[in-house]
Amino acid sequence: MLPMEAYRDWQLCQVVGPPDSWMDLPAARLDWILAVDGAIEQAKANKARETADG
Repeated sequence: MLPMEAYRDWQLCQVVGPPDSWMDLPAARLDWILAVDGAIEQAKANKARETADG
């Protein structure tokens, strides 16, 4: 397994759960789930930065 594939699998386990809960989902759906999670994390980081800046 390539490093990026391993990282993607790790991300999916963090977001969705164990592999048996997402292995049957289409790749496009899994990519969408990761994209949404990434957008949410970015929004949280932006909000935290805005709050810290006052």
